[in-house]
Amino acid sequence: MKIRSLVSLIAVALALSVSTANAKIDLDSDHCDVNSNYSTKIDARRISFTEDTTHRVVTLLPGGVIEVDGHALALNAEDREHARELEHAIRAIIPEAKALAVDAVAIAFEAVGHVSTAFASDAHQARESAERIARTANELKRSINARDDWGPRSEHEINRLIEGSVGSLIGEMVGNITAQAIKVALSGDEAAVAELEARAGSIEKNVEKAVEKRAKELEVRADALCQRAHELDRIESRISARLPDGSALDLIQVKR
Repeated sequence: MKIRSLVSLIAVALALSVSTANAKIDLDSDHCDVNSNYSTKIDARRISFTEDTTHRVVTLLPGGVIEVDGHALALNAEDREHARELEHAIRAIIPEAKALAVDAVAIAFEAVGHVSTAFASDAHQARESAERIARTANELKRSINARDDWGPRSEHEINRLIEGSVGSLIGEMVGNITAQAIKVALSGDEAAVAELEARAGSIEKNVEKAVEKRAKELEVRADALCQRAHELDRIESRISARLPDGSALDLIQVKR
């Protein structure tokens, strides 16, 4: 096997590692840039927003009540209705955002699974690899669903979790592919060389096709979720009451 062929095959493995690591969803795009100066925590009784710098806590309670640092904000009837609407809208959008993140995890790990199975040295290794990938993906999905905080920062944290989890698996996978390439190169078996290179080229195309198709489906859902985020921004902008420092309620900002 020529050295050039060996280098080419290892380069394919590294390229696959990059494409799979980037198989994630990010709701920030040219059409939906969601930002917030608050961290968010949600439970059955309240939705709490903690401001990053001042540590001010704004809480949405059932029935159209808003508290600031534990003290009820004076609201007129119209503001109470908007506050009630805002609380309901936030509770409705969170499960959708979590579902989107869970499906993004599925895309990333599906891509890794394709590559890992294709380059497994035998059926036993393929089965062990598939089981390990499935376990890691399920743990990450459970972690996402169990979160009681959500927002732009949470999305970035989840993206980092996906990259970290996928990255650890990719390290093993690239090592395995590289070891196979070196073994075949040293054997001098040109047929084995051609087979391994053909396998690399085929799986690269298949992974790209699978990730692209699923990613486009998620993009459609992300666009719909983006519109929901715009609606949240519009609802809170209708609340005329001011916070104790005189500023308007501005829990999230959505830029077009």
